[in-house]
Amino acid sequence: MVRGCFDGASRGNPGEACAGAFLEDQEGTVLWECSQYLGVRTNNEAEYEALLRLLEEARRRGVAELEVCGDSRLVVCQVNRQWKINLPHLRELAARAWELMEGMKVTLRWVPREQNARADALSNRALDERKRG
Repeated sequence: MVRGCFDGASRGNPGEACAGAFLEDQEGTVLWECSQYLGVRTNNEAEYEALLRLLEEARRRGVAELEVCGDSRLVVCQVNRQWKINLPHLRELAARAWELMEGMKVTLRWVPREQNARADALSNRALDERKRG
């Protein structure tokens, strides 16, 4: 089984946003990581974009079983179909996640922010690097 975590950040809501995510094997060896500037997005959009990048990479690698964690309760609960998705653009992002998860056994769970520190650092790194120029 492969494990992955994701986080999105937005400085302003909407504001400059970024996505961070990583995949690791069962021993904790990092297989892939992402720190990407997204442009102007809301925080929820950034969170979804981070999840999508993680799922795209897992699919690209042919991962069969994936445990995913993120600190966005909204994204986790919406993608797990526990919460309604009222905004059409978030519905589109969730539909993309569902499509990417097809054929994979994916467990998606919420974790507190302090348990998502690596993904948080990756998401903020893209913004910090952009500010430094």
